[in-house]
Amino acid sequence: MKLYGRLGSGSGAVEAIVRLTGIDCEIVDLDRWPEGRPPAELAAVNPLGEVPSLVLDDGSVMTESAAICVYLSDRHPSAGLSPAIADPRRADFLRWMFYLSANVYMTELQAYYPHRYADDATGVEAVRRIAASRKTFQWSVFSGALGKKPYALGETLSAVDIYAAMLISWVDDLDAFGARFPNLRGLYDRVNRSPAIASVWSRHGMPG
Repeated sequence: MKLYGRLGSGSGAVEAIVRLTGIDCEIVDLDRWPEGRPPAELAAVNPLGEVPSLVLDDGSVMTESAAICVYLSDRHPSAGLSPAIADPRRADFLRWMFYLSANVYMTELQAYYPHRYADDATGVEAVRRIAASRKTFQWSVFSGALGKKPYALGETLSAVDIYAAMLISWVDDLDAFGARFPNLRGLYDRVNRSPAIASVWSRHGMPG
């Protein structure tokens, strides 16, 4: 396999799962590119020019970070990162993987790239302001679901926790975030205790 990614991007969670599962995968780090001008190598495998993009063994391509995380976790069940189809925790696993990707991840993009969602300065500022408010609400929903559990699905680490931790690492002020959501900061710290994940986080410049 070959994973196209960029340091500090959504490819971090995928790379962490690659490490934990022991998958034989080449990691291709791409430099940041000008808006709308992805490297030709990336555009050839993903017309959207987005990372992560994963070329599978048979040459086919997977995109969308959450989908890749689910696929790799399911493909290597011995790593214990995703419940089996018949496992009662499977519904929550899928719910929170796609909740995080469809809500928190997308709102993070709106906050970071507000110019993509408005065509004038007033609109750009409105997008940024609304995204900041939405992120707080979206994290509060996830925090409420986590409660006092050590991990999203209970007592064991799953791809949900890795994905959530990646998104938490993007928070502007991690200390303030942790004061507001101490259980999410605790989740982040527990995920980071894995040497394999900590190594990936360090490579991506994520806080320890």
